[in-house]
Amino acid sequence: MKMKKFQKLFAIACLAAMTAGLVSCSSAAGNTDSSTGSTSTADGVTVKHIGTGSSMPPFCSLNDNGELEGYDIAVLKELDNRLEQYEFDIQYMDFSALIVSLDAGQLDMVSHQLVQSEARKEKYLFPEQYYCLSPMCLAVRSDSDIQTLADMAGKKINQNPTSYEYTMCTAWNDAHPGEEMDIIAVTDLSTADGYKQVANGQVDASLTYASTFNEVNAELGLDLKLTDVVMVEDTYQMFGSDEQDFCDAVSDTLKGMLDDGTLGELSNEYFGEDIFALYADKITIVPES
Repeated sequence: MKMKKFQKLFAIACLAAMTAGLVSCSSAAGNTDSSTGSTSTADGVTVKHIGTGSSMPPFCSLNDNGELEGYDIAVLKELDNRLEQYEFDIQYMDFSALIVSLDAGQLDMVSHQLVQSEARKEKYLFPEQYYCLSPMCLAVRSDSDIQTLADMAGKKINQNPTSYEYTMCTAWNDAHPGEEMDIIAVTDLSTADGYKQVANGQVDASLTYASTFNEVNAELGLDLKLTDVVMVEDTYQMFGSDEQDFCDAVSDTLKGMLDDGTLGELSNEYFGEDIFALYADKITIVPES
């Protein structure tokens, strides 16, 4: 039985460690491969350092005991169980620190609902098999008449400039001259704070997952509603450029998990529906005009 290590790391601690010149944000024991940061246990199992987030339910968040939970975490645990040659050391941190740590070789893989943008594919590895489909809606005020991206012409929306959603929104603007939405660049804005800005009128909408909206706004109680799905993303784990073998192993295992229904079961558990059955034929890279 492999021992799982679920380390709780905050971005500031990780970045501080990097600044100080430490080799890794992880404390996994064993022999270290200096090219990747991977370590090997006494029985020859390779420890892979996996980064995820902690503030995007139902994908990755902390429960009342301070433990990671969510769909991404469940998928990672299942991968860990099936890949006997690897042991997963799962760490959480802010999104910006995830990318920095992957670049520094302190992480081997990142799982945070990422998409294969052209810029990312030039620098990182992606499996052939996606692990999730993310239908996205707009969270708007209850009295809003916004229903589609076309209704966002001249309206404000927040987006992190490093996110794929930012690219999607700018692609929409490029395809609709004279009808552009006003994209406000923000960094490290929590999902809850993003909804609050919609509710108080700072912006007109927030691009979001329905499952995330239902969970977060149930606690906030804001006077908001969701539109129908405006785009569907296929999302992937992302690997360091020297992790081809690990990437291929994960891809093959994900295909098996899709074929045997495991991903569909996890989807039903965390989202209340089988997203693979519902949206596999609706994947969109650029919103339709």
